[in-house]
Amino acid sequence: MTSNILTRLSNLPRIFKAIFLICIDLFILILSLLIAFAVRFDPSSILEQFYIFYIGILYLITIQFFTLIISGLYRSVLRHAGSELLIIMLRSVLLSAGLFAFLDLMFEAIRFPRSILVMSTSFSFLSLISIRLMIRWIVRLHLVVPLKNKKLQRVVIYGAGSAGVQLFESLRQEGTYYISAFIDDDPKLHGGKVREKRILSFDSLKTLHSNAPLDWIILALPNVKNEQRKKIIQKILPLKVGVRILPTVNQLMNETSEISQLQEVGAEDLLGRDEIVPYPELINQDIKGRNILVTGAGGSIGSELCREIIRASPKALILLELNEFALYKIENYLRKLSSIPIINILGSVNDFNLVKIILKKYNVQTVYHTAAYKHVPLVEENPITGIQNNVFGTKSIVENCIKANVSSFVLISTDKAVRPTNVMGASKRIAEMIVQNKAQLFPDLKFGIVRFGNVLDSSGSVVPIFREQIKKRLPITITHPEITRYFMSIGEAARLVIQAGAMASKGEIFLLDMGNPVKIKDLAIQMIELNGLIPNKDIFIKYTGIRPGEKLYEELLIDAAKSKPTKHPRIFSSDERSPENKTLDKKILQLSNSISKMDLILTMDTLKSLVPEYSPVNDS
Repeated sequence: MTSNILTRLSNLPRIFKAIFLICIDLFILILSLLIAFAVRFDPSSILEQFYIFYIGILYLITIQFFTLIISGLYRSVLRHAGSELLIIMLRSVLLSAGLFAFLDLMFEAIRFPRSILVMSTSFSFLSLISIRLMIRWIVRLHLVVPLKNKKLQRVVIYGAGSAGVQLFESLRQEGTYYISAFIDDDPKLHGGKVREKRILSFDSLKTLHSNAPLDWIILALPNVKNEQRKKIIQKILPLKVGVRILPTVNQLMNETSEISQLQEVGAEDLLGRDEIVPYPELINQDIKGRNILVTGAGGSIGSELCREIIRASPKALILLELNEFALYKIENYLRKLSSIPIINILGSVNDFNLVKIILKKYNVQTVYHTAAYKHVPLVEENPITGIQNNVFGTKSIVENCIKANVSSFVLISTDKAVRPTNVMGASKRIAEMIVQNKAQLFPDLKFGIVRFGNVLDSSGSVVPIFREQIKKRLPITITHPEITRYFMSIGEAARLVIQAGAMASKGEIFLLDMGNPVKIKDLAIQMIELNGLIPNKDIFIKYTGIRPGEKLYEELLIDAAKSKPTKHPRIFSSDERSPENKTLDKKILQLSNSISKMDLILTMDTLKSLVPEYSPVNDS
């Protein structure tokens, strides 16, 4: 019954709620003045005193009421009000007392006892605050947190700092969670309380969870580095409880998340490798004040490169993309991010004349070539199309860059080009050879190749696939229990590509330090557990078998002994052998002829002769 009445009242228009509060406040102001007179004078003479000081009383109530209205107090939403309510109220009553005291000094007709002014101001401040706190408590109790009508999820907040307190207020108002306690690693805080909730150690968390099982542990640690976050998550994993996190500072700064938005634990948190701060001189060297072309600009890597490039203040950014929607999406995003000129071009790198026109018309100075077919099984099923795009698309843009005298060219390659077992990897190795040979023939131009592994949350990554399967409670599909991969966050990959390109000169192959390889099965199990589920009970893991052209283990270098450090601690370079220019040209011509005839057998034979280490046999 009470909840129904309160629900109806809460649904009234704001003007009626404001009028209701104004009436209550007016009553409180008069009552406070009455109590002040009762304290100062004999209660039996209150009416007589009111008559004597009626002018001052009218002035005081009018001024108090006026300052409350102009303070904006009646625009506050009480159920969400916090400490700012106290400040507004204190400022209002002090301002009204000060104004009245000034008028009392200026006009003898008022003649008002100063003790009454002090007492009535104090009583009214305490009463006005109390009534609002009581209204807020009643509203939250019956409307926001209906404990008797809803089964709440039991959670603890890991982190008793300001982020944790903000999260507590947000979750409490949402009304779907019961916050059992705060957890913090600082022993000085253990035993204390925040918002009447205990601050516990991690050992106490285990006891709490065993006595009353938790649904979620929420990490309110937005400033914690990935490595430290990983250690915390690894401690939580044995508890078999779901984990959610607040967005990181980088996510907030890049506008990819909101402060109130709880997220699943990302794969980058499980990997736990902190990103190294980029070197500004390397980021800016080939970008700032230059006309930049990005091919495949709508893809996972291409679009992230564009975001990083636009922050480095190029003169203009030219986007070349074959997919219409992908081009629209990245262009729309970049235009909101910056006023730098953006030219979007719908087309393919295989269109030789189009590439030629773009480079000349826009006076392109730096090219990042990301356009390629990268999905291993699809390219395996469509080898001629994959080779045509990856090999001859690269040849087209490299030759046009030489003719246009482009200052810097960077090819985005892959770890699958190392001892390839699939057509995609072999085609990318040939693309590398083309860049290497042209770099030797044209030493005045700067060519570079950047090779790296899987990118978290890219279109071909397992992470978004696993996330979707877990969300729908479908079995997680893995090709093999022993399959491992290198992973890197997409933002770090893009920044390292730019920095590696800045260090290029003669077609070096740069590889990015991607940390330790990760077993995909372990990644899947951890993702299931951190969603509060049990592997092979709530979510089953299904092994589908190695796909055509797929490796169990990826590599980054053909010959690790030839790798050399660079000025950047996460970037290494390698001088790898490629065929003589005449031999390469002859083989590529043969490849072109076989593709034009759609002769698959001859195409594959030529591919194998160009890349002798290509071995199209699955590891077992």
